[in-house]
Amino acid sequence: MTSARERLSLASNWHVDCRLVAELPEDSVVGIRFITYAVSCAIALAAVLFTGWYTYADLSLRHQIEDAAQHLEDDRWEVIEIRRLQRFYENEAKKIESASSEMKNPLLLSGFIAELGRSLPERMVIDSIELTEGQFVVRGRMREASERASRLIGSFLDKLRNDPEVGPHFGPINVTSLDRSPEDEQVMVYSITLHLKPRTQ
Repeated sequence: MTSARERLSLASNWHVDCRLVAELPEDSVVGIRFITYAVSCAIALAAVLFTGWYTYADLSLRHQIEDAAQHLEDDRWEVIEIRRLQRFYENEAKKIESASSEMKNPLLLSGFIAELGRSLPERMVIDSIELTEGQFVVRGRMREASERASRLIGSFLDKLRNDPEVGPHFGPINVTSLDRSPEDEQVMVYSITLHLKPRTQ
């Protein structure tokens, strides 16, 4: 009897095996699936971060471009205003220089014009007298042939240079143009420039 009971006695670590081995997944499959999910999540997160950073950089660059364009637009109007002021000051400076030149050379304009009329040959006509930057520009016409017109103007310039009321006030007195009129071939048009001398103190 004793031997039969000994055979029927159970060990202390005995238990009922309830595992369904056929239905359980294998350990290796679970590990690969977890790694796949982890890698996919990491790639997705990296893509989201990269897209976010790229969007931020793009928006920041667009904002910087808009700011730069706005600064350029503001600066453009400032440059336009500066150039306008420069032209204004240049014109005013020319007026001041012209007035200064007239003050340094006390030439009585009415007397100068009278001397021009007195010295002018009969067939010469003065159309305009212009004072610009310390010089007189006399423009006119004459009904003469080219050679005759050249001689008349040369004689007229000699009279002006030797005239005591005109010559001492001017430096060079030259013919700057002598051409045939496009409107009438028998008429010569001329331009004479008289440079004022600055008054010596």
